Amino acid sequence: MKLTFLGTGAGNFRGSRRNMSSAFFETVLLDCGAGTTARLYDAGLFSRVDGILISHLHTDHFAGLFDYLLHTLITGRTRPLTIVSPPGLSPILAAMNAVGAMVKDPANLYDLRLVEGLRPEVTIGPWRVNGVPLDHSTYNLGYLLATDTTTLFYTGDTREPAVPSGLRADFVIHESTFADRDARLAREFGHSTASQAAQAARTMTARRLFVTHIGSRDGAEAEILREVRAGFPDSTVAEDGSEYEL
Repeated sequence: MKLTFLGTGAGNFRGSRRNMSSAFFETVLLDCGAGTTARLYDAGLFSRVDGILISHLHTDHFAGLFDYLLHTLITGRTRPLTIVSPPGLSPILAAMNAVGAMVKDPANLYDLRLVEGLRPEVTIGPWRVNGVPLDHSTYNLGYLLATDTTTLFYTGDTREPAVPSGLRADFVIHESTFADRDARLAREFGHSTASQAAQAARTMTARRLFVTHIGSRDGAEAEILREVRAGFPDSTVAEDGSEYEL
């Protein structure tokens, strides 16, 4: 199984070294921030997307969706696509279609399934997908992807504590917008620190932790790496374009 990070920056990250949030796991896209379509092409993954899981409706997590859907038309997609989201995405897509933003409504050309819900449950290929509400400044869904042999949990954005009781995952992708010195800011804006991400991975008895959604404060990246590994040694601070075999 392969995990590819396409965008690892928080919404406040400046510059192009870290694009906005997106990762690709097997055939599932985890969030779709601006720039995701180009990164998918660069990685040779564009045609492999069967499902898109949107954690919440802050633009750094879904603004790239419209560009992606446009390119499904450009490339002549015919096979189904499933999009999962908290409530609120359907009127946004309807408004974009109403003004012709994607030229045509993709749903007229292939089977486009939009699943919105507070706790959505769907199947995408071999993966059983469950939306897990987490604490953020707007309604946010973490996603648990499971087969009989593997589980992966993706948080989107969340403040600590980030893990519902009893949730377990082999692999965890957890946001870490701030180093520990900015714990007050993390709580104020609905985000997590490095040590909190490590604690979440321990609680889930994870085998490996990836932290992403890295903020722009000077020096934070080195601090986040040091702090997350102090709490959970098998941790990686993800970089755009990084790939991992799980």
